[in-house]
Amino acid sequence: MRALGRATILAILGALALSACAAAPSGSAPSATAGASPTGGGGAASVTIKGFAFSPATLTVRTGTTVTFTNGDSAAHTITSGAGRTKDGKFDRPIAGGATTTITFDAPGTYAYFCALHSSMPEATIVVQP
Repeated sequence: MRALGRATILAILGALALSACAAAPSGSAPSATAGASPTGGGGAASVTIKGFAFSPATLTVRTGTTVTFTNGDSAAHTITSGAGRTKDGKFDRPIAGGATTTITFDAPGTYAYFCALHSSMPEATIVVQP
């Protein structure tokens, strides 16, 4: 087989780049990060539990966003709403090690949450904007 010339390789790479851009959905929501602008608006965002901490510690999303919580620890945790480690009854989800669960935030507000099983875990917050 004969070696490909430089121009041929560049043409192939250009075609691959264009096809990759065309395959990406337009208007897709950016990844949610701590302190970032709101994401979502009926979209999706994520929180990871790893090393007995929620990451990001503060997540800002739009109303209607579904947040997926992924437990990267082997230990079970909870996602329990309430400030000062006091349950307020808005949500309380157990999540086994390695599992995921979702919560959709349909109302604007600030939602503090914590792990009811591990008092050493820092609290986290989800800010839901209209």
